[in-house]
Amino acid sequence: MRSPMNAGMVRFLKYLTLVFIAIGMAAGYAWWNYDGIVAAILHPQTSAASTSDESFSLVTADGRHFALSEFDAAIASFSAADAQQKPLVLYVHGFGPDPDGDFGLYTMGELAKGAGADVIMFRWPSWISVTEFPVLNAKAASERLIALMQQTSERQAPGGTLAGRPLVIVAHSLAGEVFRHVGEADAALPKGLAARILFAVPETGLPGHRAWMEKLTFANEIFVFINKDDPALQVATTMFGEARLGRSLENLDGSKEPLAGNADYIVLDPESWRHYFFVSGQRNEVIDEVFGEILRRGSAALSNRYLHREPAGNVYTVTGPGTERPEG
Repeated sequence: MRSPMNAGMVRFLKYLTLVFIAIGMAAGYAWWNYDGIVAAILHPQTSAASTSDESFSLVTADGRHFALSEFDAAIASFSAADAQQKPLVLYVHGFGPDPDGDFGLYTMGELAKGAGADVIMFRWPSWISVTEFPVLNAKAASERLIALMQQTSERQAPGGTLAGRPLVIVAHSLAGEVFRHVGEADAALPKGLAARILFAVPETGLPGHRAWMEKLTFANEIFVFINKDDPALQVATTMFGEARLGRSLENLDGSKEPLAGNADYIVLDPESWRHYFFVSGQRNEVIDEVFGEILRRGSAALSNRYLHREPAGNVYTVTGPGTERPEG
C-alpha cells in the first residue's frame, strides 16, 4: 500500500509532467508559427516620429560620431596613409535599436577589411519600439541621405577631399526602403557618384521595384542579394502580405516580377536563415568569397566560380563547393 507521502509525490510528478508537456506544445507552436506571431505584434509605422537633425549622424568604425554637418571632419578622421587610393564604403544600416553598438561597429570593421576601405555609417532612426516598424522614418532618412550624397559629389571634384576615391554603398535590410524613396525622389545626383551599390537582403516590396531602382542612375553598378530563408524578411512578408525584394524574385501568387535592367541579382542558394550573411560567424565560405569579390571588384566578380548565371541573364545563383565552374 502506497503511503500518503508517496501518493502525493506521484500526483506532483504527474502535474509537473503535464506542465512540461504544455510548455513544450506552446514552444513548438511558437517555433512553427514564429513569423506569424511576430507579425501579429509588429506593425508598420502609422505616424511620423520625431526625426530631428540629432536623430541622424555619421559613425566611423572606431565608434566616433559626427553630425551630418560635420561630414568633412568625419572624412578627415581617417588615416591619411594611402587615403587617395582607398575606396570609401558608405554603410546604411537596417531596422534595430542599436545600429552603432558593438555588433554594428564589428560589421563596419568587417566591411573595411573585406574592401580594403574606410567605412562610414549613415545612422538614421531605424527604431521606434518593438512593435512599430519605422517605414516613415525611412522616408525621412532618404531626404538626409540625398543631401549627404550631394556633399559627397562636391568633394569628388578635382582637388576635393574625395577626389579619385571610389564610393561603394552597402545597404542592409530596411535600408532598401530608404533607397526606394531615394529612387522615387528622382534626385539629380550625378552619374558615377557611386561605383556600386550592394543591396544586402533589401527589406522593401518586390512588386514594382524596377521603377525606382532604374532611377538610381548615380551608381555605375547595382547588386541585389537575395536569401529566400531570411527569417526577418519572412516576418515582413507576413506583416505586409507582399513579397519582399531581399527574399524572392517571385510574387506571392507565383508570378515573376520584372527586374531592373541596371542591376544584377545574386541568389544565395546554399544559405539559410542568416540576415547578416556578410558578417564573420554568420556566413559560409562560398558566400563570403562571392560577396567580398563583388564588394571589391563589382561586375568583374560575376565570373566567380561559385556563381551560376540563370536564363534571366542578370540573375546569378551562388552554388556550393563541388558544383562550381572549373577555373581557367
